[in-house]
Amino acid sequence: MRYFEDPMLALNLGSKDRNVLPKAQPNAKDDYVRDLQQDLNALGYAAGKADGWFGERTLKAVRTFQTDALHPLRQEQDSSLGPGRRFREEPAVYAGGVTGAVDPLTAAELQRWKGNRWQKPRPETTWREEDLRDRLPVNPRRSPRIRRLSDIDRIVLHCTDAKPTWGAMQCAAYDVGPNHISQQGCPTITYAHFVNADGLIQKCLSRTVVSWHVGTWNTRSLGVALAYRATGNPDPPPPAQLDAAAALFARICLELALDPQATVVGHRELLTTGYRLDAHGKKVYRKACPGWQVDMDEFRQETAHLLDGLKATGA
Repeated sequence: MRYFEDPMLALNLGSKDRNVLPKAQPNAKDDYVRDLQQDLNALGYAAGKADGWFGERTLKAVRTFQTDALHPLRQEQDSSLGPGRRFREEPAVYAGGVTGAVDPLTAAELQRWKGNRWQKPRPETTWREEDLRDRLPVNPRRSPRIRRLSDIDRIVLHCTDAKPTWGAMQCAAYDVGPNHISQQGCPTITYAHFVNADGLIQKCLSRTVVSWHVGTWNTRSLGVALAYRATGNPDPPPPAQLDAAAALFARICLELALDPQATVVGHRELLTTGYRLDAHGKKVYRKACPGWQVDMDEFRQETAHLLDGLKATGA
């Protein structure tokens, strides 16, 4: 029996398939949770690895799906003919709640979306970009290295971890003066792009300029910073900011022919600069950047989702 065929279905945080260890806790039948996670991921809702364990990421994906299901906005899946059509289903059919638990109502709605070839609606964002390359201060005593675009195989997401008034100008002034990286200052601002809380993207460096943002990874990576204070902050960055960042990463991936799942990383995910391995091979994090409230798996999936849309439109 599949999970959506079970009239007594009740999956929630902590549920797991019967083959998932340890088995001391009650287990779901068959592969209920794994199949649920696969369905959520296929529709664009980041449930994480389909491992048969209903964890926090799956809980968040279910809640997001339930919220979208209650809203009338729908989007068809992209195809080789173009991007999926956006339309409104009036009224929305789903009559369940936003609980994070999967009952027969939620399961039936998931299957209805699959049958209709619908996907998670993309955010309608207005692309706003400001070019600051000729306005930012630089270090007169140091010149940056120049690389080929083909050298870039990573796009790294950072946060400024500074107060809200700290913008690209303040960041550049700090970077080119004596700072935590070098007492002689960096050649340029450390980020190629700066994403503000309201979604405004500021271009700070050309792609070919090597900036000092991730140590030994500098020559092969492009740095993007969120204007976001992560330390002590229980809240994630604003949706407008994360949506704009994902849209930017999707455009860069399209330009450089990069796969978001393999090349988009948070600073904390880079060996040596973000984490080290202890004697047992376990990760010991040096950085939280871009902040623990930023789910990088979800960000990668959203970037991939937007990249598919760009490819479909031929943008």
